[in-house]
Amino acid sequence: MADSTWKTYKTAVESFQSFRKLYNLQDTWPAPLYDLLFYIAYMSHTGLSASTITTYISGISTMHKLNGHTDNTKSFLVTKILEGSKRKNSPKADLRLPVSMNLLKRLIQSLPFVCTSVYESTMFASAFSLCFFGLLRVGEITSQSKGRAGKHVIHISDIKLVRKQDSVDLHLMIRSSKTDQHSHSTTLIICSQTDNSICPVHLLKGYLEVRQHALDSNLYLHFDGSDLTRYQFSIVLQRALSFCEVKGHFRPHSFRIGAATEAKRFGIHDDVIKKWGRWTSDAYTKYIRLDI
Repeated sequence: MADSTWKTYKTAVESFQSFRKLYNLQDTWPAPLYDLLFYIAYMSHTGLSASTITTYISGISTMHKLNGHTDNTKSFLVTKILEGSKRKNSPKADLRLPVSMNLLKRLIQSLPFVCTSVYESTMFASAFSLCFFGLLRVGEITSQSKGRAGKHVIHISDIKLVRKQDSVDLHLMIRSSKTDQHSHSTTLIICSQTDNSICPVHLLKGYLEVRQHALDSNLYLHFDGSDLTRYQFSIVLQRALSFCEVKGHFRPHSFRIGAATEAKRFGIHDDVIKKWGRWTSDAYTKYIRLDI
C-alpha cells in the first residue's frame, strides 16, 4: 500500500482506541462486533463523511488481518450499518475543476510573467503539459517536500524520445505508482501535438536543453538542483490562474481531471481513458466533468 494509506490506517486504529477509552471499552483484539457497530454510529454522529468512516473501518480490518485475528468488520451487521451511514451522510461533491486544453495553453503562456526566471518558466511549462497529456498524478512529477522525494516520482532516466516518421514520441516509464505498489511498471507513449505551445514533447525537449543536472535524479529540478515539490507546483499554478484572471477550485489534480474530461469530449472510449490514466477501478468516472 501507499505510504499515505498506511498513515491513514494508523490514524484509524488510534481513533478507534481513543473511542474505546472514552467509553470505557476493553482494549481487546479481535475487536468485538458491538464495539465496531458503536464506533461507526459514533463517527456518523460526529459528522464524519461516509467515505471517511468506510476508510477507517478498512484500516481496522487491515489491523485484524495483519495480526491473524478474526475480522468482524466483514460481518453482515457492519456491512449494513456502513450502508446506512452512506444514505444518512450524502457524499461531499468533488469541487476540483478540470483544466481544459484551452486553459492549459493560457496557463503556459502566463508562466514567463509569474515565474522568477526563464529556467523556471521552461520547467513549469513542461511539467504542466506532461501532467495533462500523461494524465499524471502530481506525486509522479513532484517530491512531497524538500528533502523528501516521493517513491513514485519520475526520474530523468525514465524518459526516452523516439522518432516516428515525421514526429517524435515520448516514451515515459512509470516505474511505480499509487496503483502499482509492487513496481511492475508501465510505459506511456505520449505523442507530439501540432500546437508547440502546449506540446508535451516540444516543451520537454526545451526543458532538457537547459537542465544542467545529468545524474539519475528526479526529472524536474530547479536550477540549483533541488527537487520540484508539490507545494511549489501548487503555488505556481495558483499564480498562473490569478494572472489569467481565472477563478475556481483548481488544484494540481485538475490537470488529470481535465485530460480525462477532454478525452471523453473527443469521443475516446471509456476503456481507453481508463488505460491511459492507469485506473484499476471505475474511479475514473468521477474525473469526467462534461457538464462544466
